[in-house]
Amino acid sequence: MKKSWYVTVQGYPQFPMILQEDAAHATALAIARLVWPTCTVE
Repeated sequence: MKKSWYVTVQGYPQFPMILQEDAAHATALAIARLVWPTCTVE
């Protein structure tokens, strides 16, 4: 099963990022910040 996290990047609408269900918030944030260094993840 997969889990959806919402990524917020300044200047863009919020969008979902799909990861494995066992991915914690810290993991999702680290992955997203590889591409968008100033993003937040909810």
